[in-house]
Amino acid sequence: MSRRPARTPFTGLVVGAYAASPAHRRWDPAAEEEFFEQLAQIPDVGAFELPWLGSIHPHDDAWLHRHFPTALGAVVTDIPYTMGRIAGDPGYGLASVEEGGRERAVADVGRVRDGVRGLDDAQGRRVVGVVELHSAPRGVRGASDALAKSLTEIAGWDWDGAELVIEHCDAWREGQIPEKGFLSLDEELDAIERSGADLGVSLNWGRSVIEGRTPATAVAHARASAGRGLLRGFMASGAAATPTDFGPAWIDAHLPFAPEPGLAHTTPGSLMTTSDVRDVLRAAGPLAWAGVKVGCAREDAPVAERVALVQEAVAVMMRLRAAA
Repeated sequence: MSRRPARTPFTGLVVGAYAASPAHRRWDPAAEEEFFEQLAQIPDVGAFELPWLGSIHPHDDAWLHRHFPTALGAVVTDIPYTMGRIAGDPGYGLASVEEGGRERAVADVGRVRDGVRGLDDAQGRRVVGVVELHSAPRGVRGASDALAKSLTEIAGWDWDGAELVIEHCDAWREGQIPEKGFLSLDEELDAIERSGADLGVSLNWGRSVIEGRTPATAVAHARASAGRGLLRGFMASGAAATPTDFGPAWIDAHLPFAPEPGLAHTTPGSLMTTSDVRDVLRAAGPLAWAGVKVGCAREDAPVAERVALVQEAVAVMMRLRAAA
């Protein structure tokens, strides 16, 4: 299906900053400010991905309003909040076949919209270029028709210029323990098309690989969504088939690239090679945006080490995009 050409919501790469933040779990405003300032100085960084956990900042909205880098844009993802909600409310989600669960999720997306506008208003500009939504709940509790219904409603709201995407996460597969376990990519693409809404999808390398247990799944997802004209964005974020310093196998822990010559900040056991990411970029074709989301396994790592980790991933991604 032919859709409108993807427009670029900001210049430069998106960095999933919270994955490597020194102050994401335990709030430290000084460390977060230093981290933000140094990340913003990395060439080719155009936006931060911000996690929605019930508010636009995990700890202090007013702090973010004051300290968000003035030259950068933002992508807002509601996956942390969604996972927290389904833990206690298994029928919750935009794709829920339980009408009450679907309505609760739609109402919460309304809160995301308000948070987006609040950040834009505080900065006096359009900061948020993209909002990533998700097709919870897990397994048979979710359906494409229910997601289409939610998207039709949500897309009719005023998003202050931000584009909406469904970020694909690992789909439910019988006999496989899921990390997310949401709808399949085909079901999400079908829902977007049936909704008639002006939305697309975004992909995350690790989440696709967790689903298929092979890097080939990330390429297949890029080819399928691009082939239907719905692929907007892509994030390079690793996963592992064996335990690593980040934890057990097949968890969504945002591993850095696998070890290879010329890279200093890598993770033994990571499946994400530079050639794998290049293959996805080639299958994807033109993208509205792309980025990296890599975490830091050392809880006590200083800000400088975390920034160096991100800086290397950004440089790699820029080279891969140029070569794709």
